[in-house]
Formats: sequence, C-alpha cells, structure tokens
Amino acid sequence: MRIQSHAVEQYQTNAGAARSEAVTDRPGATVTTSAFGFRLGRFGLDYESSRVVVDPALSPESRRARQQAAAFSTQAEVAALRASLGSSGADHRNQAVSGSSAPGQTASPARMRSALAAYAVAAREASPPPGTMLASIV
Repeated sequence: MRIQSHAVEQYQTNAGAARSEAVTDRPGATVTTSAFGFRLGRFGLDYESSRVVVDPALSPESRRARQQAAAFSTQAEVAALRASLGSSGADHRNQAVSGSSAPGQTASPARMRSALAAYAVAAREASPPPGTMLASIV
C-alpha cells in the first residue's frame, strides 16, 4: 500500500502540531533575599528575609482563563464552520431547485430524491435482524 504525497504532508503537519503542543512552560519564580546586620563588639544582630514570587501566568486562575479562552475560540471556529457549511448546503439546494448548476452537472429535484433514497438504502442494516435466520432454517 502506497501513501500519497499529500497524505504524508498532512501527517507531517499533524505531527509537528502535536510536538508544539507538548511543550510546556517551566514554572518560574523569583526569590528576593534581604540581609542586614548590626554589630557592636561581641553583641550583634542579624536579620535575613526571603520572599518568593511565583510567575502570575502560572497561577491556577490564569491557567483556567487560558483554557476557557482556547475553548471559546474553538467553539467560535466550530460555529463559523457550521454556518459556512449550512449556507453552502442551502446554496446547493437553491441551485438544484432553480436549475442553475455548474456545467457538466445536472442537479434536479428528481436527482436529489434519488440520491437521498440511495443514502437511506446505504444507511439500512446490511444483515437481517437477529432471529429471522433461525426461523428460516427451521
């Protein structure tokens, strides 16, 4: 079996997209340390403080917001595709009814009915329902 070249290109594109999706952000943090001291002879006082600041882009709230934004954009794309498919299907049906079709194609109501009937036959179950074969043997 030979894979056509356009299929190979599609597989490469999908593999590249999967690789880029696998890249994750490493958690980033900043540690600020402050230290100072005071000495008077043998007596001394030292103070040291550390403050850790985690990258706010990695917080659960921002991650949730990014996921919701991605989900929203995906849903918007799906809605746009459905709308374009719906309008193109409506245009095709209108062309079939009006009789104006592309050259070399005969889109007529009779042809549409026969195509729908062929789809209905293809959608039917290929094997007989269970129990009828046993009745025919006996």
